Parts: sequence; structure tokens; C-alpha cells
Amino acid sequence: MSVGLKVLAAVVAAVFVASFVGGRVGGGWFWDFGNALGFLALAGILFQMIPSARGAATRAHERLGYWVLGVAAAHAFWFLLGDGAVRVYLQPGAPVAMWLGLGALVGLAILTALARMPDRMRVHRRFRTFRAVHRWLGFAVVAAAGLHVALSGFYLSRWVQDGLLALVVAACCLGRRHWARLGTPPVAGGAGYVAVGLVAAGGFLLLRNLGR
Repeated sequence: MSVGLKVLAAVVAAVFVASFVGGRVGGGWFWDFGNALGFLALAGILFQMIPSARGAATRAHERLGYWVLGVAAAHAFWFLLGDGAVRVYLQPGAPVAMWLGLGALVGLAILTALARMPDRMRVHRRFRTFRAVHRWLGFAVVAAAGLHVALSGFYLSRWVQDGLLALVVAACCLGRRHWARLGTPPVAGGAGYVAVGLVAAGGFLLLRNLGR
């Protein structure tokens, strides 16, 4: 297993484990699967925030971004297509947490689209400018997605869970010096992301719906 895949698995595990600190109560197979997709998307976003080198790592980072966006979109549309009552969360007066989730999805789509090569050269002539804009927009997406999870209160209902999630966010977004000690940038592909996600989502579903 590559270093990047190990780091990805650790981030995914940390996000999912944080959801269990408050207990194993779930919302049923349908809702738990949809939210497992959401946790997997959040973990993918956080992994993408870990600094990576230019070159081949950049291409891998870009390709993984499409997978993360796809999982985030699947999380949103899973509920919209499977439960008509969810549409109320897209109306005026909907909870702030839901608007934050929608904002995170839109921001992630913009982040992914503006990072496409060679299209991004039409927007940003200088790599330094692109890197700064890309990273700050990434911070905004992380903030919106993290608050969406924390404020919804579906699985993170205790302050200790919010604290654990905040630690994972800080480690991924602010631990540049720590990640530099790995020597090689933590890079993972779409296949690895899907494989780790299937294991995490499967465990999430089974633990919340069997043997309670």
C-alpha cells in the first residue's frame, strides 16, 4: 500500500470514527448510506487539502478531485431522488446547515472546474496566483462542508465529536510541515478512494443497522 493510500485511509477512518463517538444510532439503511457518502466526500476534500508537489502528483490530485466531486454530488442527489420531503431543505427558510452543504457542493464544483488543465491557464496566467486562489477556495469549501456536518447534528451531536472533526481538519489543512516529513507527497488515485470508501461505508452501515 502506497503512502498516499495509507494517509487517505487514515483520514477516512478518522472522519467516520468521529461519527461513532456519540453512539451507533442510525437513521435506517437509506439515510445512513446517503450520509456515508457525505462523510466520504468530506474525507476526500480534507485529503485533497494536504499539500502536494507539482508534476505527476498534480495530475493525480486533479483526477482524484473528480471522484470527490462525484461522491459529494451523489450524497446530495441520493436524498433528493429518494425522498421528496428533502426538497424542503432547498426552500427559503431551510436550516443554515443545509445551505452550507449546498454551498460546499457548488464551491467544490467551481474548485474542480477552475483547476482543469489546460483550461485554468485561461483564468490564471501565473501558477502562484492559481495556487493561492485554489487553496483559499479550498479552505472555504472545507469550512462550509465541515459546518454542514457539525451543525446538522445527525451524527455529530456532542462537542467532543466536533472537536475530533476539527482536529482532523486542522491536521489536513494546516499541517504543511508535518506532511513535508513524508518525503513524497501523499497521492491517491480514484480506485483507492473508491476501495477505501466501500470499506468505510460498509462498516458504517453494518454497525448502525445490525446488532443494535
